[in-house]
Amino acid sequence: MSFAIITGGGKIGYYLARSLISNDYEVLLMEKNAENYRRLSSDLGDVVMHGDACDPLTLKRAGIERADVLVTATGDDADNLVTCQIAAHCFGRTRIIARVNNPDNDTLFEQLGVHERINGTRAILSLIDRKVVQSPLLFLGVLEEADIEAVEIILKPDSRIVGRQLDQVTFPKGTFLIAILRNCQAMLPDADMIFQQGDLLIALVPPQLESVLRAFVERV
Repeated sequence: MSFAIITGGGKIGYYLARSLISNDYEVLLMEKNAENYRRLSSDLGDVVMHGDACDPLTLKRAGIERADVLVTATGDDADNLVTCQIAAHCFGRTRIIARVNNPDNDTLFEQLGVHERINGTRAILSLIDRKVVQSPLLFLGVLEEADIEAVEIILKPDSRIVGRQLDQVTFPKGTFLIAILRNCQAMLPDADMIFQQGDLLIALVPPQLESVLRAFVERV
């Protein structure tokens, strides 16, 4: 049975803990606020621990040394980052997933080696960008243990690549097209395939080149 430690007993941590328990994970949910701890423990029982995950001794008591995955899900980026660093450098944990609340902190997490991140604000901003500004590029997430992002590109009617074959289109260097979604069907890229209006292209791109890909998509 896999063992997951979750820090932060807010809605994200609470529902994640419940979901993992229902999927036969061994779970420990750590909450430092005493009142929140009592509320959570009355619901979830012994899987809830009262303590501050920024304290190495508390993490050790929680069983971090045998944890298969650590999820830092508090609403405080500083706490999440400190916990990630302690888990990685003091206890040698490699499977760490961090919640990043402020998109401005995303680069800092990356620079300090936290490659698996969930940034709800950025995802929502990307959706707003798609709906309001009609941007053709949507951020999907960061790939596990890789400095690369997954993005979704929608082909608008005025796109220059609509009606052209894949082998006739040169995407920006560093972009890897991995799938095309058409009429709810997924297809692997093929040199002879012809792009159609409304196609959704799933691509991988380094974070620093996302703006380059966005500019390329918006001007085609």
